Parts: sequence; C-alpha cells; structure tokens
Amino acid sequence: MSKDVFVFVELKEGTVRKVSFELLSKGKEITGHFSSTLYAVLMGHNVKEIAATVQPFSDKVIVIDNAGLADYRWDTYAGVFEGLLKKYSPYAILGGSTVTGKDLFPRLAARFNGAMVSDAVGIDFHDSGIKIKKPLFGGKVTSWLTCSEDSVIFLTFRPNSFGVEKGSQNGEIIEEQFDVVKDPKVNTVSTEKHVSEKVDLQEADFIICGGRGMKGPEHFQVLEEIAGIMGGRVGASRAVVDSKWREYEDQVGKSGKTVSPKLYIGCGISGALHHTMGMDTSKVIVAINKDPNAPIFHYADYGIVDDAFAVLPVLKEALKKTKEEI
Repeated sequence: MSKDVFVFVELKEGTVRKVSFELLSKGKEITGHFSSTLYAVLMGHNVKEIAATVQPFSDKVIVIDNAGLADYRWDTYAGVFEGLLKKYSPYAILGGSTVTGKDLFPRLAARFNGAMVSDAVGIDFHDSGIKIKKPLFGGKVTSWLTCSEDSVIFLTFRPNSFGVEKGSQNGEIIEEQFDVVKDPKVNTVSTEKHVSEKVDLQEADFIICGGRGMKGPEHFQVLEEIAGIMGGRVGASRAVVDSKWREYEDQVGKSGKTVSPKLYIGCGISGALHHTMGMDTSKVIVAINKDPNAPIFHYADYGIVDDAFAVLPVLKEALKKTKEEI
C-alpha cells in the first residue's frame, strides 16, 4: 500500500489559510520519509488561479472547480471528497482543526470506517507508519496514538502546530470533475458573512486574552492596543463572551476557538478547564492575575501576580518603545 498523503487546502475569503501551508510542509516531510506523493486538494469555485499558490509546496495539486462548491456545505464537500478518496486511495488525509475541518473530516472518516484523530499537535514516525501527538485533559496529559495500517487515516491539526517551510517544487496540476449533489433535505435560506480585517484568531502568532478580571468591555481597549503593536489578536474567555463584552469569534476555549500562538498572554483569566483546553499548546504562556492561587498559573511559563490594570499600561509602553527601537 502506497503512503501518499492528501492535504485539504482550506480557503478563507479566497486565500489559502496559513494552516494549510503548515500541513503541506509537514506532509512533504512525511512523504519524503516514505518516498510517496504529496497531494494538495483544492476545492471551490474559481479556484484554478489559486492552485499556483500551493504548487511550490506539493508534488501534485488536485483542483476541483465547480459552482456548486462556491460555499462550504458538508453534503457537497463530503460527497466530492468521498469520490476523490475512492479514486486515489491515500494513506492519510490532513486538515486544519478549524470549524470546517472539524465538520468535514469526521463525516469522511465515518464513510470510510477510517481512523480519526482530531485536534492533534504533532506527528512523528513509528515502525512502518506514523504516530500522532494529541493533548488530553486540558493539556495535562500528552498522548501519542497510532492507527491501524489497514485504515485510512484522517487527521486534523491545530493551527500553528508546525512551521511553514520554503516551497521549492512545481507541483503538477490535475483537474478533476465530480458530480456535486446537495442533500435535498437541507436548503440554505440565507447566509450572512462577518468579514473581519483582524488577524485570524486561530492563526495568530500573538494573542492577548481577557477574562472577567477585565471588569468590563471598555477595558479591552488596552488589549486591542497591545495586540496592534504586536500584530496579533485579542481573545476572550467564555465568561466574557457570555457577558456580551466581546463577540463569539474572539472566544478561546473548548466551546470557542482552539489556538496555539507563539505567545499567549492571559489577563484576569482564572484558568478554568474549558478555557485552558483551547490554549494549552501555546508555545509560551504568560499569566497576569492578582490571585496567586489562580489555576492559570499551573499552565503559565511566566506568571505576574498583580492587578492587570497596573501591569497592562506598563507593558504597552514597553512594547511600543521596543518596537520603535527595532
């Protein structure tokens, strides 16, 4: 059995998401080890020109361009992907642990009775196959999983789990055609897209997150200013979103977005399990909380026991000065 790898190239507002480039870079490492082929799978409408963006990162680029794939629907995308997998029979399929990835990949795994590992953060080689790194219990446990050799492997990875290597290939473009069939029981009445100019929360390298300790929505302005200096993004705890201080798109945690930035700063966040499950794989974690017994300090690489309102203005000025000196 060949060990070819598929990477589902996810688009957002017509551009390739960073997590797809991360997975193509890691996919090339895997196929290099097994002397197999890396395929980038690009689906949508009017996406042929986008194929050139991923050509340097893959051996082959499969393009499925159909008006019926203009917007993501589980029925159309799963149906087309199913036909593609039956034709090519890859060893593993990689995708981002995003809203789309979490919806699409389990459906495909069920159709193929395949092995499904979601929200993974690492991958390595094991015997004649691979093993997958997945955090459990809010990051308190790290597990390594292997999958049966006779199973198709479906994997979703948290954004920022891998680096993006420089692409040096000129992947062959293959255009495929499949029937796009919508489930007649599901009809789209209307859609409303919220277009944000902010950095994507899941792909941000810097996140400064506020909790109930920020005491009100007006105090998030200083977090926005710090995020602006760092080219990052402001996040929020579930309690903050439930209080209507911030929009749901800012929520970090089990019921929000899972993030893995290079630097995460938590301000006035206690560190409840449903929040830490969404940020425990951040490369560096800094916690600011006046309660020395706050659970967040168990996850932090650096902790500041002080009032966030005393620390944040000083932090902002220090960052601003440092940036001016660079």
